[in-house]
Amino acid sequence: MISKETVKKILSISCIEDVIGDFVELKKSGFNYRGLSPFSNEKTPSLIVSPTKKIWKDFSSGKGGNILTFLMEHEHFTYKESLRFLAKKYDVKIDEIEDNKDNEEEEKLYLIQDYAKRFFIHQLYDTKEGQKNGLNYLIQKRGFDIKIIQKFELGYAPISCNLLTKTVSKQGFKIRDIQQSGLTVFRKTNHFFDCFRQRVMFPIHNLSGKVIGFGGRNINSVYSSTKYINSSESNIFQKSKILYGLFQAKKNILKENFCYLVEGYTDVISLHQFGIKNVVSSSGISLTVDQILLIKKFTKNIVLFYDGDRSGIKASLRGINMILEQEMNLRILFIYNGEDPDFISKKYSFSQFKDFVAKNSYNFVSFKQKIYEKFHKDDPIKKSFLVKNILNSISKISNIIQKELYLQEASKILNIRQKILISELRRIKEKNAHKFSSIQIKRDSKFFFKKRNTLLLLEEELIQLILNHGNKIIKKKAHNTTVIEEVLRVFKSYNLRFFLKKNQEIFNQVCLRNKQIISSNSSNKKNTKSYSLSKWDRKGIQVSSQEDHMNQYIHDVLLRYKSLHISKLIQKEIIHYQNYLTKDEDREAFFKKIMYLTNVKNELHKKLHRYV
Repeated sequence: MISKETVKKILSISCIEDVIGDFVELKKSGFNYRGLSPFSNEKTPSLIVSPTKKIWKDFSSGKGGNILTFLMEHEHFTYKESLRFLAKKYDVKIDEIEDNKDNEEEEKLYLIQDYAKRFFIHQLYDTKEGQKNGLNYLIQKRGFDIKIIQKFELGYAPISCNLLTKTVSKQGFKIRDIQQSGLTVFRKTNHFFDCFRQRVMFPIHNLSGKVIGFGGRNINSVYSSTKYINSSESNIFQKSKILYGLFQAKKNILKENFCYLVEGYTDVISLHQFGIKNVVSSSGISLTVDQILLIKKFTKNIVLFYDGDRSGIKASLRGINMILEQEMNLRILFIYNGEDPDFISKKYSFSQFKDFVAKNSYNFVSFKQKIYEKFHKDDPIKKSFLVKNILNSISKISNIIQKELYLQEASKILNIRQKILISELRRIKEKNAHKFSSIQIKRDSKFFFKKRNTLLLLEEELIQLILNHGNKIIKKKAHNTTVIEEVLRVFKSYNLRFFLKKNQEIFNQVCLRNKQIISSNSSNKKNTKSYSLSKWDRKGIQVSSQEDHMNQYIHDVLLRYKSLHISKLIQKEIIHYQNYLTKDEDREAFFKKIMYLTNVKNELHKKLHRYV
């Protein structure tokens, strides 16, 4: 926990227009500052920042507050992370009163990563090996200048097998913590070895600028055949959830309102040096949904700028549907001759690059058509696959207007009537729905058979409940009732029947006897007979006498039974849909019924304190 005095010091020294200005371009307007809203797309500035009051207000989204609120809204920091961000920015030492173990472990990892970064930087500039291998590679072979090397805090890992591990352990860190940070590995020979050796090092930062991991580029193919390796995953580093260069690019992504997405570390750095600063990389791994959503925090517009070789083109094709499913606006640069962003940034001047992007960036329909023209020419079979591939991508778009416009574009480019495309698109959607239904049926079937024993146990519970306590009074808001009457009411309301025939027969007999007793009591109140179920003992059915918490008990058992019953109904409806429904109106009715049953099931789960 950060002390109150430290919080006050952080807030008093922080300059709100300076902090928000790191994310939004602000212009002076009287005593205040104005800027475009970072929470919506607008052309007229509606964000007001007041330095005197230390508050901000965004009139387009209705959001506002102090400097901490902005960081929590815009950067999705926690309250504590926001304070730490400001403390680092203004060089305020945080006085922690207490902290939990998880935070302590994470803080250790951050400290180790930061020390490793400084170690690699020292090796790059201040050792002969680093200058000869690392600095020479970065400047001579990659063409990076010193400023850009320093901006991205690049370093060098020496060839020594455990120099980093020894150096970090001398700072008081335990070997176990260094190993957990992904910087060292333990071998069977009872020795520790550095994970990165004879490599140029690329620190990976989180959104607040802390180093969370590294990428290492091999510069000696004899020593290792793996060109790039990344840190192993830890509590602070998950490869699928980070984007290299986002910390350095986020301000420019907001300013430009679009983001270049490239493949590698050097692509990011080359484009930055070239003057293109709204660029991030997926760090050499296949693009993930988490990475797309990370970009979406800053902009909805992506330009895919992958390498022009076959693997780069395949990576672009893989990413298209994922990006469209997240409701992003997508353009793809078509480079087919093996060139990459690094090469192109050196080939053209800045103005020529802008022209190149304008002439060679396409929507996904045109991009796929270009690939077909380049590699398959006039093969009708391949073209039919192309049409289906394009329509499959269009089916991922949720915006109806955009979907219609892309259909028009596809009709024009492919020279196929729009009516035919719409018909095929409908078929693809039905196929996808059928596939989803099949998957759902398998899941539901597994669930049902897995839960079948639960269902039978619940039936046994209900039967025991009826036989043991059938005439016990339970209190309701409107009126009092008995256990048997409550079970009967619920079964009638939901049209329930017991799964086992034996249980249903017992239930029918009990209900019949209950009606006779009620009728007898109504006609002759003076001669009231108690409702005894002792005869079931003689039939071999065990009857206990426990009656504690009857109201809650009967309530919970019936809720659980209703929930399983609804699951069974949903399963039956899906099977019926798969086997019999063909008309659009029948399908529409099916989806409405499934939605209704799902809502009922969700309500039952809420009452059972479950989360679905």
